[in-house]
Amino acid sequence: MRLQRFLKLKYLGILVLVGVISAGIWYSQLSNRHKAIVKTRLLHGFRIIDHDWEISYNDNSIALESPDLLVDNIYQSMDGPQAILNLELNPDKNSLKWITGFKAEVYREGTSEHNNDFLCHTNIDFFNGVHYKNLKLPKRINSQYPRLGTLSNGINELKFPEGFGFPMAGNDAFIIASRTLNHNIEDAFFKVKHQIEFTTENADARLKPLMPKALVLVLDYDHENPDNPEPSDDPNLCLPLDLKNHSFPNAEGVRFAAHWVLPKGEHLYKFDVTYQLQLKDDTQIHAMAAHLHPDAQEFTLYDLTEDKPVYTINCENYDEKIGLKNVPTYSSSEGLQIYADHEYELQLLTNNPSDEFRDMMAVLFVYLYDREMDEHLQATSYLQ
Repeated sequence: MRLQRFLKLKYLGILVLVGVISAGIWYSQLSNRHKAIVKTRLLHGFRIIDHDWEISYNDNSIALESPDLLVDNIYQSMDGPQAILNLELNPDKNSLKWITGFKAEVYREGTSEHNNDFLCHTNIDFFNGVHYKNLKLPKRINSQYPRLGTLSNGINELKFPEGFGFPMAGNDAFIIASRTLNHNIEDAFFKVKHQIEFTTENADARLKPLMPKALVLVLDYDHENPDNPEPSDDPNLCLPLDLKNHSFPNAEGVRFAAHWVLPKGEHLYKFDVTYQLQLKDDTQIHAMAAHLHPDAQEFTLYDLTEDKPVYTINCENYDEKIGLKNVPTYSSSEGLQIYADHEYELQLLTNNPSDEFRDMMAVLFVYLYDREMDEHLQATSYLQ
C-alpha cells in the first residue's frame, strides 16, 4: 500500500513537473506583448495586485481609476500590460449627456504626478450599434470605426471647443482600454495606475454635436512574404508589425499595414485618406488629436485639391531618452473648413536617429461638425 501510494505521488509529481516545464517553454516562446497579457491576467486573477476599476460619477465629470499594472520590462509601443473596462458613461436611460473632453494620466506607485513615459495609449470606443440605436439614428450603425478618441504618449488630454460636444444617450456603452509603456527603464519593477476623466454637460447645454473620424496612415508591404521581405523589394514597402490587429483596407479594399518598423534617418510618408473622411457635405474640423509613436516630427492633413496644408501638428521628442514629449492638439469654435469635393492625404515626417528597433503608427482623429446629428437632435425630445 505504501509503495502504491509512493508511486502515485511520484507519477503525480512527474506530471506536475512536466506541466511546469511545458508551461515555461510555452511562455518563453511568447512575444513580449503576449507575456504581458499572461502576467497581467495571472496577477489580477489571483488578486496579487489590485485588480478592480474604480468608477466615480459626478454632476459634470466621470472619473475612472484602472487596476494596478506591473511594469517589469522594456515595453515598446503596443507591447505593455493593459486594463480594459466596459461601462455605461451615461447610466441615466432617460437623458442625453454631452462629452466635452477627456484626459488620461499615469501614476507610478508612490508618486502624485502624471508620468508621460508610461502612457502608451488610452483608447475610448463606443458600441456604435447601441449608440446610434439609442439616439434613434440606426442608419449609421457600422458606418464607421466607432472610436471616440485615443490619448497617448505626448498627448494626455483633449478638450472640445466651447459650444461643442459628443452626444451620448442613456445607457450608451463604451470600452476603455489603457496600455502601459516603458521605453527607457531597463531594470523596471513597479506598479502604475491609469486615471481617466471625462468632462460632461447635460442635454440642456444644447451643444453642437461632433462626429469623430479616425484617419489612419497605412502603408503597403510585401503581401507574399510580409515578415521577411527581400532587400531588393520596392523600398516604398514597409516592414509591418502585427498585421492581425493593425492592418486596414485602402480605397480598393487591399489590406495595408498601420504599424510598421521605422527605418533609420528621415522619411516622409504620404497616404490618401479621402475615402476615410467619407464627406457628404462641406463641413468644419473643430478638434484634432494625433496618435503617434516616438520619432514623429510633423503630421499634416493636406488638401490635395488646393495643394496646401489644412493643418500641421509639430511634435516634440525628448532629447535625452525615447519618447514624445508633446503632441499638440487642435480645438477651435471657428474650425477649419474642409470640402466634400476635395481630396485629402496624411503626411508624416519622421526622423529615427538610432540603429535600434523603432516602430511607428500614425492616426489623426478629426472631430467634424455633425449637421445631420444636430438637425436630428433638434427634431427629437432629447434636448427638451
